Amino acid sequence: MHREIDIENWPRRSTYEFFRDYTDPFFNITANVDVGRLYDFCRGKSLSFSLASLFCSLRAANDVPELRQRLVKGRIVEFDRVHATQTILNDDETFSFSFYEMRPTVFEFESAGREAREKYRALKTFDVETDRLDLIYYSVIPWVSFTAFKHASKLDNTQSVPRIVFGKAFGSGGTRLMPVSVEAHHALVDGIHIGKFFSLLQQNLDDPQ
Repeated sequence: MHREIDIENWPRRSTYEFFRDYTDPFFNITANVDVGRLYDFCRGKSLSFSLASLFCSLRAANDVPELRQRLVKGRIVEFDRVHATQTILNDDETFSFSFYEMRPTVFEFESAGREAREKYRALKTFDVETDRLDLIYYSVIPWVSFTAFKHASKLDNTQSVPRIVFGKAFGSGGTRLMPVSVEAHHALVDGIHIGKFFSLLQQNLDDPQ
């Protein structure tokens, strides 16, 4: 389900009109988050850390309305809920995509996510829910604790699905940190909204239940 934004009376109208025709309206923010508590939680509950991280991030994204808004043929729609596609590594060191439906709890999400991961690993395809916009596009780069990230792009300024990337977790001062990159369309999303996302993400990582 979704609703259409009334652009004429939208507080962000001027910002939207300023950025919508940029050739490259996408901006990226990368920050480290503390995943120590989530790591211990997953180890104690025999959960996949990767899937639990995805759940925490997706739950945070769903709590920020601007990350659920999309451009659709000159209109702006806000979805009630968004889901995820994410890269998965294949045995031959290529990658493909998997679809993960949002679930109410980390336990339900993790269980369904394991099934989805095996299903899509067998399919080995990029053609995963390609007609849907109620998504966040996720990638995982578990080999590098990156400090910045740039996506490949066709420079289509109507592409409005946010992209989130997880990097390699690393130890620092007795804590376990993980870099997270967020890329969004500036006609829909501002820095304050990414700030809200990171704050909610950290809350979820500290208490994923």
